[in-house]
Amino acid sequence: MPLARLLIATSRLRPGMDGGSTIATLQRARMLADGGFPVTLLTVDLIPDNTADREGFVQIGLADERTELRNLLQEVRHRPEILRGAALDSATAPAPAPALLDAEALHPDPLELDGHGRPWRQLVRDAAGAVVHTDFFDEQGRPLFRLPYLQRPDWWRAAVRIPVFDERGAPLGTLDGFRGLYRAWWGEVVREARDAEPRLPVVAIAEARQVGELLAGIPGLPVVHTVHSAHTLAPHAWDSPMDPVWEGWLDTLPRYDAVVWLTERQRADVVRRRGREEAPGWVIPHPALVPADATAGAGGRDPLRAITIARLAPVKRLDQLVEAWALVVERHPGARLDVYGEGPLRPALEQRIAELGLTGSITLHGHRDGAAEEARTAAVMVLTSAYEGQSLVIAEAMARGCPAVAYDIAYGPAEMITDGVSGRLVPSGDVAALAEAIAEHLGDPALLAERSRAALAWACEAGPARALERWRALIGAVAAPSTRQSSTP
Repeated sequence: MPLARLLIATSRLRPGMDGGSTIATLQRARMLADGGFPVTLLTVDLIPDNTADREGFVQIGLADERTELRNLLQEVRHRPEILRGAALDSATAPAPAPALLDAEALHPDPLELDGHGRPWRQLVRDAAGAVVHTDFFDEQGRPLFRLPYLQRPDWWRAAVRIPVFDERGAPLGTLDGFRGLYRAWWGEVVREARDAEPRLPVVAIAEARQVGELLAGIPGLPVVHTVHSAHTLAPHAWDSPMDPVWEGWLDTLPRYDAVVWLTERQRADVVRRRGREEAPGWVIPHPALVPADATAGAGGRDPLRAITIARLAPVKRLDQLVEAWALVVERHPGARLDVYGEGPLRPALEQRIAELGLTGSITLHGHRDGAAEEARTAAVMVLTSAYEGQSLVIAEAMARGCPAVAYDIAYGPAEMITDGVSGRLVPSGDVAALAEAIAEHLGDPALLAERSRAALAWACEAGPARALERWRALIGAVAAPSTRQSSTP
């Protein structure tokens, strides 16, 4: 019998959205399923159907026939009694609104229809055209609940009431904000899981802050919270400022049965900042997934080709890579840089590339599924981010025998790259040092072969077997409360 049934909860899972966190969540789910755990993925995405998303993940290899992906709105539309029952059970009085709409003050958009031609959502605006609230409908096209439109980064913490309507569209009661909405469904999912196998503990893994904060506290449900990104603002030191969303999340640490950090450095920084470890901390990096046919060495690699995979966004600092590349081609005139990713900075990058006369040596390819495979034929992968949670692209490159050059940032590169062995680490923001480190990897087949072998060796050691072993220990600890403990390498 497995140690527990796992409910992996996050805000949304859609192909091409939310970058590495989506990929990491799905890869973790597959790893745990491969390890024998029954796994269900839960999203609170306000979409009427996630079938196309699941099929999209299957097509790109992030899901398979075992993947169970359940979504809040899809299920409460099918079973509206979940929310209506929760509203009736609430201690609050019925919502006072006499009707679904005040026709004189509010202006509804046309009804939006789902794939079966049934109403599922309607945005309602004020006289100025601003969205006031959104009404959601069950599968029969009947009013179900209303969400206020909130313009704040921590919307899930807002003290609001969410009206729920009966089959006739009359106010039935209210739910206690997003906590009440989410927990009405989560509670039903947990009950189903326990009924399916009463002897098997149920453990929740929260993959997003707004989910974890609202999930923690369901009676008898251990919650493990994962961390996907750096928690500070520039300059990203242990005591750097934080935005209110992260500050609020750190205040919730005591609610969790365990927190999974991607690096020991980040765990230690938070402990130092808070003065103590407020939840059992486990350090479990994303595993490197080494293809069965991965090879090391200089053979098959273009000794003058570098690649990077990143969104064309300010946080990735590709403008600095362009400046560094101008120095690289002075030393290696035939060098080429292939950039895979899309984003708002494309026009600015194209302009600067042209100004520096680099249009013949830098190519912006845009987004490409499976771009990690380009690491098989490159001499070096480059990372110039201002911060990361760990950096999946470095792990993907090294798993294909490609050395990496990265800024030594919080967090991740220093835990993966051994400087001078499997790549290079350079001071964050030092463009000249970045150019020198890249140039060092180009045009030298002997050095490339040596560092390629070291990169692949690291990836083989950092594979799923090691991560799964630690997840087994963690799940066993939280499923048996008397044995809970902090665990760090």
